Amino acid sequence: MVLVIDQSRSKVQQIVDAIGASISSGEFKEGDALPSINKISAEFNLSRDTVYKAFQKLKYRGIIESAPTKGYFVTKTVNNIFVLLDVFSSFKDDFYKELISHLPINYRIDLYFHQFNKKLFNNLIIDSLGRYDLYLVTNYINDVYYDVLDRLDNSKVLLLDLGKFKKDKFSYVCQGFDTTLYDCLNSGLDLIRKYDELRFIFPMEAEHPTSCIPYFLQFCEDKQLNHKLVRRKMEESDITKGVVYLIASHSDVVEFVKICRTKNLKLGEDVGLITFNDTPMLEVIENGISVISTDFRQMGKLAADYITTQQKIQTYIPTRLIVRGSL
Repeated sequence: MVLVIDQSRSKVQQIVDAIGASISSGEFKEGDALPSINKISAEFNLSRDTVYKAFQKLKYRGIIESAPTKGYFVTKTVNNIFVLLDVFSSFKDDFYKELISHLPINYRIDLYFHQFNKKLFNNLIIDSLGRYDLYLVTNYINDVYYDVLDRLDNSKVLLLDLGKFKKDKFSYVCQGFDTTLYDCLNSGLDLIRKYDELRFIFPMEAEHPTSCIPYFLQFCEDKQLNHKLVRRKMEESDITKGVVYLIASHSDVVEFVKICRTKNLKLGEDVGLITFNDTPMLEVIENGISVISTDFRQMGKLAADYITTQQKIQTYIPTRLIVRGSL
């Protein structure tokens, strides 16, 4: 057993973490006796009371038990969970924090990111085969099914976030990008009509699913809105008064705000702005940036429920337009 010194965590929690890691690695298996309180106390120069409190915490969580002749022993093995997300972001961090906050201590998460790299996506899944009890996977892209997923036992897979393909054999907790975009824009139609044009800034290399583009175009045609789709990197000349912008990339949002300041354009009056995927940053920039977003915390909670119950789930998390000062 290795005790990792982390000053941000109490000594009791450090012992809990060390024993949990030892169970995860197989050093201690179900039914194995743990080192005694006296032995751990002496080995790591800790008080017996500190070690005792750690053991009681593990016992309360059902990980260990005690008996007069056996001392403390492992009652539950640790479940190893493979989690593969696309990229790190503040909203994926919300998902992850919610996920782990709803899992008992005997669940060990290995977190990976495929960075929208197909080769990396395939290799990470292949390398994971047979090593995990359950698999939580964000697909490589939204609307293509990749055969490497067939290498996994579909009863042990939860697809996350992206999944516009036939996936009935899997559990999934996904968000919508297509008709949901139409519906969200429609909910803000009165505000959008304040402007002369709706312009979608969607560079070719953007990670947002391209399948939403036809729904943007259909919305504009149905509502008889002047509109424009920009499939390249945003330029200063793209930002003009009287236009409401739908921007796929958060980095472009920051650049957009800078350009508006340079041109003395006021958000919510001279120009409008909507982006995707809510973050705390979007609440505080200017008077707040309007956003089309799903609830990633709810996604994390439902993923945790799937892990602990292993009950099949097939659902889409609602997506909504959050109106702030930029619109």
